[in-house]
Amino acid sequence: MPRPMTLSQVMKQLESQGDEKLRQRYVRDGAGDNVFGVLLGKIRALAAALGTNHALGLELWATGNHEARILACMLLEPAALTEKEARGLLEPLSNPTLVDELVGRVFVAAPIAERLQERWRDGSAELPRRAGWKILAGRIARGLAKDLDVGAALARIERELPDAPYRVKEGINFCLVWIGLHLPAYTSEAIAIGERLGRWDPRPVPKGCTSSYAPEWIAAALALRKGEKTEARKAMEAAKSKPAPARKRSAGKKTATRTRAHGRGDRI
Repeated sequence: MPRPMTLSQVMKQLESQGDEKLRQRYVRDGAGDNVFGVLLGKIRALAAALGTNHALGLELWATGNHEARILACMLLEPAALTEKEARGLLEPLSNPTLVDELVGRVFVAAPIAERLQERWRDGSAELPRRAGWKILAGRIARGLAKDLDVGAALARIERELPDAPYRVKEGINFCLVWIGLHLPAYTSEAIAIGERLGRWDPRPVPKGCTSSYAPEWIAAALALRKGEKTEARKAMEAAKSKPAPARKRSAGKKTATRTRAHGRGDRI
């Protein structure tokens, strides 16, 4: 059963769960200064305890605190959201993480989703454009874009991605991948478009992550559905399974290690 809490009580709980090192990392990643440094898992647990609460979600969002806004995305009721509220939540944002949370958790399922999608995709502001493409991707995945002219959408993706700002490129590419994954009749075409667009993302792929290059992303996701692994995935797992080379330590370091271990034993 949902647990009733006031805004003040929720904010105190979030603050008490903050970690300074994590806070500093969030700040470096663009979360702003109004941030506690709370793990996402703890925010999810609090959201599960609170249950859907649209009014509290709007209050949490208004605080401007990063974790409060992440939590708000988990409490807001998509069906209760007006277009004016949605625009007021997203359009002032400068943090793509919050944009994606709003889109994935709230806007995609809202009755106003298609109107927001068209308004933002046709606009010029960077993060709203990203949101418009991600809303379309989410609606495709949920089977909610039944009247979509997929051919026209793919042509627009190929036309707009090359010159789009980086954050918009990410949203457009996400939509291309989701078309390839959720509309089997267009999988081959989505892969072909991805190949023509090329590797537009210059960043190295972090260990354990899937490439943002659409043909590889689509292939990896389809293989996973079948319980298979791509060659890239096999190579990555093989590299992770190799034992790390033993590090040589000086005699002084060994002595220090033994001393510390002995000290811990004395305290038990």
